[in-house]
Amino acid sequence: MPLIDLDKAREVASEYDKYQKDGLKLYKDLQTGKLSLSEKMEIDDPTPRDSDGNTVTPTDAFTRHLMVKDITLKGDNQYTVEKLANTAEYLMPELILREIKAGMATKEKFSYEDCVAASVPSKGAHYHPLYIPDLDLATANQRREKSMGGRAASGKGGGFPVVSVIRREKDIIVEDNGRVIEASYSVVKDYGWADFSVFLRLIGAQLSADKLQNVYDLGITGDGTIGAATNTFGGVAATLAYTDLITNETSFSSPFSMDRILAPAQSVRTILALAQFQDPLAGWEFQRTGKMVSPMGAKLKQVNNTPGATPVGTVIVTLDSKFACKEVVNEVLSVEADKIISRKFEQAVVSESSRLCIIADGAIRRIVWT
Repeated sequence: MPLIDLDKAREVASEYDKYQKDGLKLYKDLQTGKLSLSEKMEIDDPTPRDSDGNTVTPTDAFTRHLMVKDITLKGDNQYTVEKLANTAEYLMPELILREIKAGMATKEKFSYEDCVAASVPSKGAHYHPLYIPDLDLATANQRREKSMGGRAASGKGGGFPVVSVIRREKDIIVEDNGRVIEASYSVVKDYGWADFSVFLRLIGAQLSADKLQNVYDLGITGDGTIGAATNTFGGVAATLAYTDLITNETSFSSPFSMDRILAPAQSVRTILALAQFQDPLAGWEFQRTGKMVSPMGAKLKQVNNTPGATPVGTVIVTLDSKFACKEVVNEVLSVEADKIISRKFEQAVVSESSRLCIIADGAIRRIVWT
């Protein structure tokens, strides 16, 4: 691995020294340009990349900035929260945001990002989504015949099935989501950064869990433009059988296929207890790694019950993560820099403005087994 060249980082760091006494101006400028501090530093001090665009050093511009400032965040000589604020106050909001993002990115069984097909920007609080009502071949052929109006097929594509891409009749309204940092500066100032960062990563993990819960809720209540996903259950009430999972799996018409299952604790316990999932090898894997069985090849994840929705505990949402839903983002995740810089941590809010919407109706299903 090549040596890290810090010459440019030192040059850039000297330019940022002026913000130690006016960090708020820095973040106002960044807000105007819709950039994070990490992104701005990357513009000022680009990380070297190879011909394929991959980074060739283990550090990004922000990390190199910490290095030239001799700021240590781990180990015996790590900075306390107060020392960091006194040394480089303008770095605090970005450091907090990076730790929270690190918590959101923690990979366990699977995360929110594993359930969302795409993330798209929105220019305002209202977004008019496109969707695909279905993709089954029979309906597509019917649309072809209707579009031809009884005429013989002619020209390129004249005899092909028709796949419709339609605008929803209603807008979705992008919502604010986030957490308040409930930690007084006077309480945390004497703790090492590594200690404080665990709290921040926990906030990130909570945000990620909230977003995964939103995917589950999408199947239960819809996205505001369309209602709940199709219920495939047709078995014995209050009994979840292996055949019910098979029925759900086969309800996905090609090219869709179930690859994610979200379920509350009661449903997860019932799935894991099914005789068909008592294979010794699967049981050993669960004991060894904590990874649940993969019904029909789909990844299973436990979520909470949707508040206010009934029935409780017996609704399972299944989806094709490649096509089921997308995230519409109006404002990316940010932290209130003014509160952090003024050391009013307990008033700071970490938030983003986003909303999920369904892309293809045929890529999301429910099993309501009560």
